[in-house]
Amino acid sequence: MSDKLTKKLQVLLTEDEVREVNRVILNEALDREIRPISVSAFIRNLIQEELSRRDVEQRSYIKQNLKNLKSK
Repeated sequence: MSDKLTKKLQVLLTEDEVREVNRVILNEALDREIRPISVSAFIRNLIQEELSRRDVEQRSYIKQNLKNLKSK
């Protein structure tokens, strides 16, 4: 990843959700026999995967809508 990470997002989760995220991270690390990644890296990967699934047209549509909201 060559882009500098400069923005922070805050996510509120229930205790059960936090436990589940940690469980997924640990299980994946055990399965792959690697060191567990941080929760932040896990969430970042989820967001990046979701964004990459969206096609260019949808991202452009979202971007235009955000511009319209900002101009109001």
